Amino acid sequence: MFEVFLYLLENYAGIDQCPEAPLLARRLASVGFEEHEVRSAVLWVELLRMPLEVAVVGAQRNASTRVYHESERAQLGDANIDLLAQLEINRSIDAAQREVIIERVMMLPHPVRDEGAFKALLLTVLWAGEHEIDDVLLHGLIDQMGDETLH
Repeated sequence: MFEVFLYLLENYAGIDQCPEAPLLARRLASVGFEEHEVRSAVLWVELLRMPLEVAVVGAQRNASTRVYHESERAQLGDANIDLLAQLEINRSIDAAQREVIIERVMMLPHPVRDEGAFKALLLTVLWAGEHEIDDVLLHGLIDQMGDETLH
């Protein structure tokens, strides 16, 4: 599914430029993506289209620590939580973006334990929010994924 998200990132400047579900599904299928990948990607894009307001309280404090609820830990997994913390420490994302990423992943019906899938979801959340995805973040996440994620 990672390849589908890369396709979206490469072909659409943001979610507003991405076609509606039926047309997107046809385009993805015509490019050669498998049906289950198309279905999952289209559902994810439709979830991302739903407005989401996240208030970040006290995010300006440098010494603050984000405490995760057990349901968040179960959905995200420790490795992905660590990745979010590292991205925030490196200032690749801010606290508000972190919260949006967490909320979007919590909307999924199943846990996202695979780091490659999580990284792809993270990139698409930023893309859908029309946040600037700097080259360092993009290439850092893609390079960390390695060849085992790509097929």
